[in-house]
Order: sequence, then structure tokens, then C-alpha cells
Amino acid sequence: MRPAAQPGTEEADHFAPDGLDAYASALQAALPLLFAFMIAFLAQIFLDGDTGWHLGAGKWIVAHGAVPTTDPFSHTMPGKAWTAHEWLAEVVMVGAHSLRGWGGLAALFALSYATTFWLLSREAFRHLPARWAITAVGLAAGILFPFALARPHVLAWTLLAAWTVILLRAREQRSAPPVAAALLMVVWANLHASYMFGFGLAGLFALESLIENPRDHRLLGRWAAFGFAALAAAVFVTPFSASDFLYPFQVSGMKSLSVIREWRRSTPDIDFLFYICLAGLAVLLVRRWRSIPPLRLLLLIGLSAMAIAHARHQMLFAIVGLLVVLPYLNPAAGRIDVPRARWFWPAVALLIAVRFAVPYQFKEHSSYPLSLLAKVPAEIRRQPVYNEYSQGGPLVMLGIRPYVDGRADMYGDDFTFRQRAINRGDIVKFREDVKRYGIRWAVLEYDDGLLPKLRSEPGWRLFAEDKNASVFVRTN
Repeated sequence: MRPAAQPGTEEADHFAPDGLDAYASALQAALPLLFAFMIAFLAQIFLDGDTGWHLGAGKWIVAHGAVPTTDPFSHTMPGKAWTAHEWLAEVVMVGAHSLRGWGGLAALFALSYATTFWLLSREAFRHLPARWAITAVGLAAGILFPFALARPHVLAWTLLAAWTVILLRAREQRSAPPVAAALLMVVWANLHASYMFGFGLAGLFALESLIENPRDHRLLGRWAAFGFAALAAAVFVTPFSASDFLYPFQVSGMKSLSVIREWRRSTPDIDFLFYICLAGLAVLLVRRWRSIPPLRLLLLIGLSAMAIAHARHQMLFAIVGLLVVLPYLNPAAGRIDVPRARWFWPAVALLIAVRFAVPYQFKEHSSYPLSLLAKVPAEIRRQPVYNEYSQGGPLVMLGIRPYVDGRADMYGDDFTFRQRAINRGDIVKFREDVKRYGIRWAVLEYDDGLLPKLRSEPGWRLFAEDKNASVFVRTN
């Protein structure tokens, strides 16, 4: 092996095949294909009720040929301002669902997962011997898998990974990203609010380049052109006004985030694998902090802090953190040439075709009591309902106006806390909202605290129930 190349240089080293390294090309492709298979054929991606309201929003957008600016769904907040920042993802989801139902939707997210992990795997095998590349990608997959739901953020993972790779490759080559790469923002800014993080990441690497090459005005100009092109794509090719770009910051400041599972604080008992990776990163930073550029060091620390504060930011930690830290995990190796497996994309196409061909057996659960809801007569379904937070999405999907759904950003802190109190069994607040909103029926999950209270509440009777949920109707 030749002497090591430093991270950021263009020279590449070559590993002699040894053990797993001899099969690096196949393994590099097999990992993302395996993960995509799991997404395509496991029921996990439909465990979240928010999938339902995303489908409902997509149907509304397609039917009206416009992006809503006020709430068109709930009976509690009709006409309230709402930023439908994930509108493009919702249209794509509806398109996939219209082709093959739940199976089509599973195929869409399997494709996104395959592409994301193809990018991660390609970079991991480029910097690490095969056994360590498998470990690194496997750890990232382990962190990401609990968040692998049929929701827009998974589609955004692919853009986040591609954007980060483009920026890192530009820095390796002591250059700036091609201006054409800024077109990713046209999709990203309409797909998911995480595009704001993409701007921050680009700014950080542009600053790193400026610090390293303060007198290279041509390089600075190329970074500026890339940045302005990305900004223009996000500002002028979206249906939103300038004020809507503050949306991610407004959401992150909500007090009610603490009661939403994905916004909770990461804890070792629930997020054991994340904390194992966090500890490993801490050891790496202590041992090699002198060789890691200061801004990248700050980035890794910042990603860690964000992921500790809010569990959903573990996704950024797993994708961006992995890509940034790879050159420093095995600096003696330099970069490794691994031939690409030409069969990967045909194999992905075959997987998608199989997923389309095999009927999808949707497994109902407490957030999706679809059979139970189908028993409710149309005249009752048209009346105001009380529902649990996670069940709002399926109600929107079915054309039923919910009491609440997963859009906590629109409902606000006070309403979200109030709904949580009612769901835990505050019958007084429930009675108040029954009167305020004219509620005529209720659908509850099997473990809701309100359930035993409603069984004995005068003026209410049990209409139907199964192992997942119960439906009550008002009798007075």
C-alpha cells in the first residue's frame, strides 16, 4: 500500500483484496438493497398515523390544483393559516398510492431508502475496508430504521445525503459544487423543511473553503454562484411567501414538541444505539481532534447536541455525521477504489416490480382502525368527531374531518396540550369541547385514558370496538 493520502486531497490509495475486501463491490450494493427490501416488505413504515393526512393533503392538492394556505381538513381549526411545506412529497405519495395502493407507497419509500443507502454505502466503502464500512453503514441504518416511516422526511433523506456528498466532494477537490447541483433545492424546498439545514451545511463548507483559500477570488465566486443559485431555487420556485421560510424555526420553538414522540429528548434507555455511536464519536474527536478541521468539529458537536435535544435529529446525525466523519475513521488508508456493481439498479428495479406485483396486506393497528371506521354510518361520519392525535391522519385520508391530527404546528401549543390532557382522561375538558365543537362521536385507541371514562359517561354509548380501538356515539 502506498503512503496515506490526507483527507481532502485528490490522491487515491488502493487496497489489495483481503477477506471481505475482495467482495467490496458486491457488499457495497448488497447493503442498500437489503435495507430497501426490509422497507418494501415490512409493515413498519405504516405504523405512523401521519401517513394518512399526508395522503389526504396530496389528494386535496391534486383535486384543487393548488397548495392550501389554510386548514381544509379539521372541524376545530377550519380556515386557520397552515404552511403545507411538504406538498410535493404528498403529491408524489398520492401518485404512488394511486398506482398500487399501500404496495405502491411501500415501493416509493423502498426506492428512496435504496438510493439513500447507496450514497452512504458508496462513501463508506470509499474510505474504509469492507468490514468497517459494513459496520458504519449498519450503525447508521440502525439509528435511522425507527424513523423509517411512510412520510416526507424519508424522501428528504435522499436529498440530504446527495447534497452532503456533493459538498464534501467539492471540498476534497478544493473546488466549489457545480451550479447545476443547486437545482436539488427546487425539489428539496418543496418536499420537506429540512432544506434549511442544507443551506446551513453549504454555508459552513463555503466558509471552510474561504478560510483555507482566502485569496482565491475565483473559488469564492464559484461558491457564491452556487449559494445564490440554491437560494433562488428555494425562493422563486416554491408556492410559499418569504415569511413561510421562518416555518422551521417557528416549529422548533413550540412548547408542545416535548409531548410528541419524535420531538422528545433522546435518552439512553430508548436510544441505546444512538448513544453507543455518540460515545464512539466522542472517543474519535478526543483522539483526532487536531486532524479534524475546526468547522467540521463544530458541525459534529452541533449534530450531537441537536440529536440529544430532539430524537428526530438523530436522522441528521446518522446521515450527515457519518459522511463527515468517514475520512477521519481510518486516515491511514486514504481513499479506496471500489468498482461499482452494475447489477445494483437493475436489482432495485426488480425489487420495485416485485413489490408492485405482490398484493400488499395492510395490517391494521390502533392508529389505523380502518375496519372499525368502515362500520360507522355515513350520517355519523359527517358529524364532528373527537379522536386521538395519531388517528387524525387516517380520518383525513378517509374524508372525515378530525378533531386533531399530526399537524401540531397548525393546532398550536394550547390545543395540543389540551388534547393530550383529554386523551389521558380529563373528562371535564372533554365535556367542554363536546359543547364547544358540537362533537357527536368519538374514536379512541385501546389504551387511551379517556376510554374507561367514556364507558360510564352519561349521554354516550359504545357503538363498536375491536382489539385496536373503540367508537362511541352521543345519544343526547
